[in-house]
Amino acid sequence: MWIWLGVILILLLACIALVLILLSPIKFRLVARKVNWNETVRIEVVTLYGLTRLRYEIPYIIFKNMKDGFKVEQKHASNLEKGEADSSAQDINKDKVRFWADQFYDLLRATRGLKQWMASTLRYVTFDKLDWSTNVALSNAAHTATLSGVLWGLKTTLIGWLSCYIRLKQRPRLFVVPVFDQPPQLVTEFECSGKIRLGRALYAGFVLIVRVLKVKGGFKKWLSFAVKGNQGSSRS
Repeated sequence: MWIWLGVILILLLACIALVLILLSPIKFRLVARKVNWNETVRIEVVTLYGLTRLRYEIPYIIFKNMKDGFKVEQKHASNLEKGEADSSAQDINKDKVRFWADQFYDLLRATRGLKQWMASTLRYVTFDKLDWSTNVALSNAAHTATLSGVLWGLKTTLIGWLSCYIRLKQRPRLFVVPVFDQPPQLVTEFECSGKIRLGRALYAGFVLIVRVLKVKGGFKKWLSFAVKGNQGSSRS
């Protein structure tokens, strides 16, 4: 009798724990800053009610020349790993961008309805914050005003398009500030934070696997993409 009660209690606690895990949010935060020639990007992800924390950071992006492109330093850390954050650097040029574009189109062909899957998954992502501010100055005041208007139009168009695919809990805060009687400058900061339920993310992953398996050779292409990505990061 007591043994069965113990088994039932253990199963009940396991079910409760599973439900709590599936309902736990995956929280993320993205901050990107550009101050003239200096850029920084930081991504933070928190899961399982704060038990798991991941951080990915690009402390600087250096433009070499038109041929060699950019040199990007990357740092990533997790509270599950001991020691200091891992860091690496890689060059991003037109050949690498073309390679990434080819890989993306290969994944599109290797997955049935990948765009539809991405759109449906984004509907379950809730954004708590979306701020984008820009200060701009040119040597000519009229040019500064014109550029400010262009930037404002680009921002509102982009955020309006994005709002068709994601859920915003509050109105985005967009700012474009023309700076007159100052040396030419471009200072911009983009910050957004949001969350998605772990259960929704797992379900989206399951649906993606099903879509990949429906295409002949789809799983092989995804596996090849993952292997090439790891090799590229290790070489960097």
